[in-house]
Amino acid sequence: MTSTSAANPAEQSDKTSENAATTPGPAFPKKMLIFTAIVLSTVVATFFFLSELDDATGIGLDVVMVASMFLSALLVLTWVIWFLFLSRWEWPSRLMSATLTIGLPLLFLYLFRPVLGGDVNFIGFRPIWASEPEAPSADVAVKAVAVDLITETANDFAQFLGPNQNQKITLEAEIDRANFASAKLLWKQPIGTGWSGFVARNGFAVTMEQREEQECVTCYEIETGTLKWIYSHHARHRDQMNLGRVGPRSTPTIHQGKVYAIGAVGNFVCLDGSDGTVVWQIDLNKLLNIEINSATDDDGMLIQYESNSALSWGRSGSPLIVGDTVVIPGGGPSKGDIRTLLAFDLLTGEQRWAGGTEMIAYGSPTLAKVAGVEQILMVAETQAMGFDPTNGNVLWNFKRPGETNGGANTSQLTVVSDNEVMTTKGYLDGGAELIRLENTDGKLTPSPVWKNDISMRTKLTSPVIFNGHAYALSNGFLDCVRLSDGKRIWKHRGRFGHGQILLVNDLLLLHSETGTLHLMEISEDGYEDLGSVETVTGTCWNTICVFADKVLVRSDIEAACVQLPVK
Repeated sequence: MTSTSAANPAEQSDKTSENAATTPGPAFPKKMLIFTAIVLSTVVATFFFLSELDDATGIGLDVVMVASMFLSALLVLTWVIWFLFLSRWEWPSRLMSATLTIGLPLLFLYLFRPVLGGDVNFIGFRPIWASEPEAPSADVAVKAVAVDLITETANDFAQFLGPNQNQKITLEAEIDRANFASAKLLWKQPIGTGWSGFVARNGFAVTMEQREEQECVTCYEIETGTLKWIYSHHARHRDQMNLGRVGPRSTPTIHQGKVYAIGAVGNFVCLDGSDGTVVWQIDLNKLLNIEINSATDDDGMLIQYESNSALSWGRSGSPLIVGDTVVIPGGGPSKGDIRTLLAFDLLTGEQRWAGGTEMIAYGSPTLAKVAGVEQILMVAETQAMGFDPTNGNVLWNFKRPGETNGGANTSQLTVVSDNEVMTTKGYLDGGAELIRLENTDGKLTPSPVWKNDISMRTKLTSPVIFNGHAYALSNGFLDCVRLSDGKRIWKHRGRFGHGQILLVNDLLLLHSETGTLHLMEISEDGYEDLGSVETVTGTCWNTICVFADKVLVRSDIEAACVQLPVK
């Protein structure tokens, strides 16, 4: 049997050398490093030039943060693809590198959970071993001691945004500017979720909060933070996308010993302020033909939301007392009868009138005298409007951009002068516009004075008017606009986010979205931060309340009382 002769060793060596010469070796990630540098430089530049980007496009910090997170995830995915399919490394090295690229960020995100602020704002990271405030129970026993909400005092802050609903109050005492940073934190404690602010009368404060599946109105003693009474209603609002979070939105109103409150899912109630018992109650969904859908959230609890209405983020308007009536925003189904304002008898809850056919947004009605006419002012979905307070007739309307289920109007219609009002708004179609009302034989005619598309982009707050200028948190920047011509005078960036402001005498209190209370001196020349105090954890969209020398603040999970240093 003849065997095949073995190949020549020299020929084998030549073929091996030839294959080695034509087969590429392991790659060096030069292009990937350049791509990574470009992506990271773009992200850093975006944050560095955020003010210019905000002016040019209206894109705020929240959008930039979301875009940055997507870019970071894309960068990680690109590196994994390169390691596995383009590196030409040995397979053990490929698998190890890809695993580390994915595993290390996931491990970090497991140990340090991202903390979101309002909307999609990214605040920072919280380690898993850091405890959050324990949510208060819905079943709580309160000692029956009568609360006096009838007695009025000079310090009362009994309605949304203060005595005159303009975010301004006057204190008899002067705040000690030099010692604000040493202001005393009287108490801090957990609170049910929600975006309601506090209102105060005679040493007591009232707010709304979500406790498990109960939507509650609660009354606290201001000095100690002690819960005095609680009213509970079985409801739990949350929008479908969970961008607005869980809980009530509206701030209650205190009037003549009674508390008027609107739940996020349509429960309108009048309570006896002494103990929180129901005087009368109205189901706005039944009244307005609104259908409510329900679902189960991540906590296993039932949530509700309006299904045939554009009011995605829940009822946010606060009750307004007008004579012997209480006026609230109405609304209605997307295809049906819409009533912008509703008025009810203070004592009985009987409906007195309905006014307007424009869909509501998320602002509150206010009472003011403009162009010589006392009227109810409110920004609805796409209109700034004035109403006759006696019958709800529309006195005037002025078109404004907005959509209740998207880039909504959430700010107040701000009175600027005897015959001028100003609208402000966040989102891409936001900005400020001054409107002049002409009174011709009792007929009011609105006309535009100026418009500024890059300033006063107030998303969850409203401007303060002071010495011929408007001051506001605009997309997270502190803005100053001259009222005579609408020109921006200055714009400063700080860690404010979508916080809240309140003018106290001639100083500005600013509570940041992350829970820092600032005292500021403001003028057309700029602002001086006179000091700050850390207050609460959580997201602070809730408005500020001041009673005498005590500042009540809260977030979606915590509440606190700060005592101002005064002279």
